[in-house]
Amino acid sequence: MTELNESNTSESKNGSDQTRCPLQMIPASAWAEFMKNAFPKPFRKRHPFIFWPIVIIIIIGICAALFSSSSSKDTGLNVDDDSLALIKVRGPIIDTTETREWIRKIEHCDKIKGVLLRVDSPGGGAAASQELYADLKRLAQKKPIVVSMGQVAASGGLMISMAGKHIFANSSTITGSIGVRMDIPQVKELMNKIGLNQETLVTGPYKDAGSYMRPLSSEEKEYFQGILRDMHTQFVEIIADGRKMSVEDVQKIATGRIFTGREAIKLGLIDEIGGQEDAHIWLAKATNIPIKKKLVTKPKNDKWYHELIKSLCDFDFTSLTNTIDLLKQNNHNQAFLYQY
Repeated sequence: MTELNESNTSESKNGSDQTRCPLQMIPASAWAEFMKNAFPKPFRKRHPFIFWPIVIIIIIGICAALFSSSSSKDTGLNVDDDSLALIKVRGPIIDTTETREWIRKIEHCDKIKGVLLRVDSPGGGAAASQELYADLKRLAQKKPIVVSMGQVAASGGLMISMAGKHIFANSSTITGSIGVRMDIPQVKELMNKIGLNQETLVTGPYKDAGSYMRPLSSEEKEYFQGILRDMHTQFVEIIADGRKMSVEDVQKIATGRIFTGREAIKLGLIDEIGGQEDAHIWLAKATNIPIKKKLVTKPKNDKWYHELIKSLCDFDFTSLTNTIDLLKQNNHNQAFLYQY
């Protein structure tokens, strides 16, 4: 009887095991190991020293972008009392948008009584230099401008300096270079070597002048020389007007030569030998604004990582960007750029 009961019990257990879900038969330890491998800890918990610094950098970048965009929308200049402003022109003169906006803000601010123009530029695009000069000339009709030439203020850098009422330069400052140049790259021989060619259809004989696929004809050379002569005459007239010299006297030194500051003062291109502090002192006396009063400067719009790299490595992204812009324009459709 007992054996029969045990047999029935065993059969009932086997029957119940067969009706149970197979997953219920997996040991708990195996389930735990499976869940651990199938759903590991999130990255932020496994590598907190990598995750959170990245999050912080992203947040800082977003805040910097929002701050710079809000700063760029600022159209006014809030100055509490009479002050002097600083305008800096550094590197190749190509994209002058931000500098011209700053000039306009200074022009419409009644509290700004004078301007110190710091020039450290080898020149740049002819049109860009003329635009900047025109804005500074208009500003000079309302507020006195004193110019401080830095390491170099040549060509277009000299042109914009002509808006100043008084010009300072260091003895070793490089200035002058009164002239215009035009570069036309030639790649015809290279294209022939690699088996490439180009055909161009035009509606006029001069529409294709300056092509990088063929040398200039004698007529095209004379055509471009005429343009350069006209632009050169405009440059000479700006120098003559700014320095109160005759056009003939300016033409004598407008050969493209560069001069040191010591040579420039003898030629009448500058007024005094001195640095930025000397220019500030002169402007303070001319406007009766205390020299101790801090100059009003343009808010920085540089990207935060530019500033970080500049502070750590002493590398200026602004000059690099201007140089790249110059190269881009120099290789634009017609492959040349008129430059002062």
